[in-house]
Amino acid sequence: MNIKKILLIASVSFVSLSANAESYKLNMSTVLAPNNPLTKGLFHFKKEVESATDGDIKVNVFASGSLGGTGDLIEQARAGSNVSMMADPSRLQNYVNDFGVLASPYVFNSLEQAQKYYKSDAFKELEAELQQKGGLVILSANWFQGTRMLITKKPVSTPADVKGMRIRAAGSTIGVKTVEILGGTATPMPWNEAYTALQQQVIDGVEVHPAAFYDSKLYEVANYIQPTNHAFLMTYLVVGEQWLKSLPEGYQALLKEKASNSGDFVTKTILENEQKYIDESIKHGMKLNKVDIKKFQENSKGLFDSIGLSSEYKKVEASLK
Repeated sequence: MNIKKILLIASVSFVSLSANAESYKLNMSTVLAPNNPLTKGLFHFKKEVESATDGDIKVNVFASGSLGGTGDLIEQARAGSNVSMMADPSRLQNYVNDFGVLASPYVFNSLEQAQKYYKSDAFKELEAELQQKGGLVILSANWFQGTRMLITKKPVSTPADVKGMRIRAAGSTIGVKTVEILGGTATPMPWNEAYTALQQQVIDGVEVHPAAFYDSKLYEVANYIQPTNHAFLMTYLVVGEQWLKSLPEGYQALLKEKASNSGDFVTKTILENEQKYIDESIKHGMKLNKVDIKKFQENSKGLFDSIGLSSEYKKVEASLK
């Protein structure tokens, strides 16, 4: 056993480190498919945590929404259940409104800008507020989902082309606003219902990143990829404060460390494969359609004033200087 594991054992005295009978269990959930890089990131986290604790923390991974919807799981975590989920900032806006800025279209112009912000004091303040008001702890916030694009049944180039189209939206204020800025009519629904909704023509499109639309096989039910690049969205690994604090402090720190390591693993995988997901979808029959990004950007002007998030947006701008 190496020195690092010996120190970890010392920090969690009175805890049995038997590989055969875990002391703690964490059920992790995602609505994404098993082959999605973010899901693979959860399995990476599972392997690292169980190895570092000699199995004293047992991690179970549930893909494709098999453990339930993200919103329900967040509430379970707040109530003290041993569940963890991937939640993007639009989900957490329901508990701390200022998170809405981070899910907003065109708030960041690149992944590098987003990564810089997430290391800032401004984000640390948001994390602390979420823990205080929502009873939720972000283990790490460096899981890059990918570059958000508009996937539709018919080609579009400007917001005017999207007018009247029903676009799936996340169930949050900013999720709805994002679709409206893209020009469409927001139709909130869980992600795992999007394929069937497209197939049955309940919706006309979705706004999502390449890994998700490829792994969900949306090339079977949609025809066009529009690189609106309206968000470089990070997702977070979240647990309930009550459950986390039931663990020894050494384990709490370990989970955050391994979550960050796994986020780096996911981001690297996404960056290496994002173009491949687009190319493979095209091979399955989809077409890449050029858009006038400036038109979409212009449509986003005044967003933060209209939803009361101007002060938080100014903090984001300041953190990027």
